[in-house]
Amino acid sequence: MESNGEAEKTQTSLVKQLLYTNYSKDHMQSSLLHKVSLAPMMDITNFYFRFMIRLITRRCTLYTEMFHENAVLNCTWGPREFMKFSPIEHPVVVQLGGNSPENLKKCATICEELGYDEINLNVGCPSERVQEGAFGACLMKEPDLVARIVKEMSNAVQIPVTVKCRLGVDEFDDYDFVKSFITKVATEGGTKHFILHARKAFLKGLDPHQNRTVPPLKYDWVLKLKKEFPDLQVTINGGFKTFDSIKGILTPENGLRGCMVGRAFFENPWLFSDADRTFYGEPNPGYTRREILDLWSDFGTMMMQERPYLSLPMLTKPIVNLFCGEKFNARYRQFLSDPNNFKKCDNNFETFIDTCVELYDELAPGVLDKKPPALEKEPTKEVENAI
Repeated sequence: MESNGEAEKTQTSLVKQLLYTNYSKDHMQSSLLHKVSLAPMMDITNFYFRFMIRLITRRCTLYTEMFHENAVLNCTWGPREFMKFSPIEHPVVVQLGGNSPENLKKCATICEELGYDEINLNVGCPSERVQEGAFGACLMKEPDLVARIVKEMSNAVQIPVTVKCRLGVDEFDDYDFVKSFITKVATEGGTKHFILHARKAFLKGLDPHQNRTVPPLKYDWVLKLKKEFPDLQVTINGGFKTFDSIKGILTPENGLRGCMVGRAFFENPWLFSDADRTFYGEPNPGYTRREILDLWSDFGTMMMQERPYLSLPMLTKPIVNLFCGEKFNARYRQFLSDPNNFKKCDNNFETFIDTCVELYDELAPGVLDKKPPALEKEPTKEVENAI
């Protein structure tokens, strides 16, 4: 029988094994790559959140939060630490922001050396911070510059360089504008894959949250663009919060490369515990939420030992919505969000998570041990061929 110390050591070893295992190395050329992807989200899709998502789904493509060109080139502790990711995250795409072809070319080289699978250029973010730096959605008004940037980046690396943009910006919001933008960036920049957020962006008058909700979704424009550019790969983004909505857009007749999902991954991550079975015909990782929190306890402890400067919210934010839709979800969130509870646990992360698990288990018996659906039959021939 294992002692407590031996059990803890075994669990920590499992976390390290998970972190350093690439579960997708045999699927990188699959036509199913990008079928469902995690959208880049500032202050959300960091190293910690992406690892948590990999405990839930192994096959959905992950995007990092955006890294600005200046931060990549000038970060004091070096890009390897600044842009850290682990092998379990594959397939993983790094998103870059900026407006200098030369700087972004250097950044692209660094990203390829670090081992990222693809590079994505942010041409869609409308935040004030992005506007002040004249990049993100601002660049939609400068298609010639975007084409130059993408061409410089693509010429410097072997991995794909893609573009994420909106359907327009400010007064530049008619269909012909976005069609012309894609034509320019595809023909002169060489971009073959566009991730289209199916809304326009307002650079003035709306904050980032409003820019995700107020401008109307225009899925029909995205589908029309795909038909007009049959040789380009198109991933659609914006407003997808259920499996039914994802399935509904990813029909063969629509011809899309994939569907990118943002807020639903953060607001209801457990929804995607059935993503691998549903969208890829493969077994889900199959962890219960009790098992995920057990692993998270050891992961967090290990991270705090490696990074003494790490703040508690960096480790609680990725798991705060793990029980979305369940009874007593609010009590679980309140416990994690109160720093006094961490102090009561002697600032010990393992004790903190164990106490949280015990509390929730008493409030909602059985919920922690619900398993994701299992694969009931072998993958279809269509899935096997795609893989």
